[in-house]
Amino acid sequence: MVINLLLEGWLEEPVADKLLAFCGHSKGTVYGKRGCHYIRDKAAGFYFTAARDSPILVLTDFMDTRAACPPEALQSYLPHACSPPAPYFLCRFAVNELESWLLADRQSVSDFLRVPLTNIPVSPDDEPDPKNTLINLARRSSKTSIRDGIAPPAGHQGPTSPEYLNTMTRFVISHWDVASAMRCSPSLRRCVERLQQLNQ
Repeated sequence: MVINLLLEGWLEEPVADKLLAFCGHSKGTVYGKRGCHYIRDKAAGFYFTAARDSPILVLTDFMDTRAACPPEALQSYLPHACSPPAPYFLCRFAVNELESWLLADRQSVSDFLRVPLTNIPVSPDDEPDPKNTLINLARRSSKTSIRDGIAPPAGHQGPTSPEYLNTMTRFVISHWDVASAMRCSPSLRRCVERLQQLNQ
């Protein structure tokens, strides 16, 4: 099935590509990549146009919603979510952040960052700031290119290295394993299961 995408940021696209391929789908049109506020503004419109011939997967970070739980976050995005039903609208929240899903493939993260497996969180969905967790892990890397590619250099104003997106995109494409990550991230597992249901 061809599935369109409404994404919070640029890193969500290679992740979505992996998820769609894993679940036997292909990518349609990509929308968004303009932050969480854009998704909040546009989600209802996509909801009411979602149909079998134009299903949509929305990927965004749960921590940006400031809601108590994902169902509450969805309610804030879709105040009229119960009428009419839209089974081909899949709004999935990475708990707490997309980096939770990446950290969930613990062995691949350990190998890529060159840090011991014991340093990788066992329950990444419980990390309050998964991106910061990833950055701090990268700072301990034995590989200079990893430290420089993820952690911000001294004096840099941003929270990550200017090469963060390129570095993590390379990780997702070449190393990240969906099946392995599902075992440590309940929110990722729910996303995969929902995508697989479309095949039925």
